[in-house]
Amino acid sequence: YVRRVFIMDDCKELIPDYLDFMVGIVDSDDLPLNISREVLQQNKIIKIMRKNIVKHCLSLFEEMAQDEEKYAKFYGQFATNLKLGLHEDQNNVPRLSKLVRFNTSHNVESLFSFDDYVRRMKEGQKDIYYIQGENINTIKNSPFLENFDKNDIEVILFTDAIDVYILNNLKEYEGRKLVCISKDGLVLPLSEDEEKDWKGKVGEWGDVCKHASEVLGDRVEKVVLSQKLFDSPCCISTGQ
Repeated sequence: YVRRVFIMDDCKELIPDYLDFMVGIVDSDDLPLNISREVLQQNKIIKIMRKNIVKHCLSLFEEMAQDEEKYAKFYGQFATNLKLGLHEDQNNVPRLSKLVRFNTSHNVESLFSFDDYVRRMKEGQKDIYYIQGENINTIKNSPFLENFDKNDIEVILFTDAIDVYILNNLKEYEGRKLVCISKDGLVLPLSEDEEKDWKGKVGEWGDVCKHASEVLGDRVEKVVLSQKLFDSPCCISTGQ
């Protein structure tokens, strides 16, 4: 509506795609009455209105998130929309990242926020660890989790297809890097004694790694000793 005069019943320019489940009425005194779709797309006032509408929507969700039971019902229906927002709306990534929920290696039955994860981080842990997979069962049996489970380090389990895209924008959360445990170059937080012991193992197994690398040739980039494994003899990591 413009000055209470009906203009159109579906103004897509007023709200981003990921919030298309929100329904409301907007009445403006700042737009011309003879407005058209072409004018709408170029109008600065529309952009300001869109920004404010998104801000109000996120405030509503944040308020709802204070009640975990109520928010769980909402999140069950609109999780994909919020994750799509993380992919599309770079300006609001910090706010949207507080609204997403996920299972972890410590509890696959419940959903947790990044704040929940950070509160439970082990002493000396600087990064947020995660792993991606098709489903919870596949991930829970992954050899990549062995040493994390042994050392009681929690890992976020991303299983939605859309999670691949949100991680393109979500590189860190409040200064803590998000690190994929199935990728190369992972270094676990170790005490001084553990660090010394680890360096000894790297030296001890150096010839074996070198020989395996020569045997496998160009089928692998390199062969190294891994901090991730405990029971499994080996695994294939992807590059950074």
